[in-house]
Amino acid sequence: MIDGQNDRWNFRILLGQGVLLDVSQSLSSPKLVLPFLYIALGAPILFAGLLIPVVQIARMIGQIASAPIIASAQICKWYLALGILAAAASLALIGLTVNSQSVHFLILIFLLVAAMIGMGQGLSRLAFQNMLGYIIPMHVRSKLLFAQTGLSGLLVIGIAWAIHRLYATQEPSEGHLILLWVGIGVGMLAGILSMMVKEAPLANTKKIISDRAITKLSFGREILSGIRTAIQVSWFRRFIWTRALFLSVELATPFYAIHAAEPHVKKSGALSSFVIATGLGLLVGGVLWNQCSRWPLRYIMSLAAILAAFAALAAIGIEQWGQMEHVLFYAVVFFLISIADQGISSTRKIYLANICSSEERAYYIAISDTLIGGLGIAFAFLLGVVAHLQHAIWPILILGGLNIMAAFYALRLQDRPAESRTVSEE
Repeated sequence: MIDGQNDRWNFRILLGQGVLLDVSQSLSSPKLVLPFLYIALGAPILFAGLLIPVVQIARMIGQIASAPIIASAQICKWYLALGILAAAASLALIGLTVNSQSVHFLILIFLLVAAMIGMGQGLSRLAFQNMLGYIIPMHVRSKLLFAQTGLSGLLVIGIAWAIHRLYATQEPSEGHLILLWVGIGVGMLAGILSMMVKEAPLANTKKIISDRAITKLSFGREILSGIRTAIQVSWFRRFIWTRALFLSVELATPFYAIHAAEPHVKKSGALSSFVIATGLGLLVGGVLWNQCSRWPLRYIMSLAAILAAFAALAAIGIEQWGQMEHVLFYAVVFFLISIADQGISSTRKIYLANICSSEERAYYIAISDTLIGGLGIAFAFLLGVVAHLQHAIWPILILGGLNIMAAFYALRLQDRPAESRTVSEE
């Protein structure tokens, strides 16, 4: 049960904005929709693999830049709203320029939009995870995150199915673009709704570093400070290694999109079918992970990695059996990876929200995302090169192997740290 009128209100508002945000990110996903649109326009595969690394590095910069502000902010909801609205608005650039005849211009636009999405997500995600630690009681945090994915799955299925039916006889590109525009509109609604959180000013907010230090610290020093933290704090170091292996889940969807795009890009409703599959994954995953919410988080993470390995196995099997032309067969892959991705994404947020004190939470979140973002850039670029020079199935083979490793390594995480140090203590 949730105690207090404000707690109930905030739970409903954050649930609503979370549902809308998940719907927006499914319909205009930089992991699925943007790579698929990019390949549909005839752009080179190498740069399709770079979209997510660009999102990652921009998110990293956004979080490092905003960490001192979020850590000392008395009200966080405005930063949450600003990040969501900025990310949604940036997607309009693709919708407005998609008819350009210059492939080079389109490459630039897609990379620019990816950077803007990452900056917006960096601000909004850091603000949300920080708010999660004091706006929502600990015993209902898992319920909030897992419930929103299930509800958003229902909406994604309904919206994508309606678009599929309305544009079944139109050019495939029209249906692809309407998904993007609806995603933009829903994202705007999510940003507006997040402004309605009842958040009392934190009069005794503790600043982790002083205002003077904030103006002097460079990105380089922030990153070095994060590296020292990861080395010296055992539970955080183990968490970083686990998150590194979970890149094989979090970065997987774009490479499945690249693998699926070539045989399906000219098929009307193919992208809608894949979005419906991810929506169904959100729905089933919301129920599954909510049922598992009483488990230790490391068990949930391990199960999610196993499901990601099954997605890789399914994609490899479809390729080997010559069934790539069947949209519904490949939709199973997106269904499985959607469940796995949300399991990892939600549990790692809850893990740091639960395990860190309010004084150190924003910095541990920013540092972990910075370190993993840097590694993710290199990893995704390498996979993109492999897909470009060899075949799109090769990155999936690599991802599947790492999924299995991640499933075992996740079991080493601690439920409670034996030690904890803030960044300011380094």
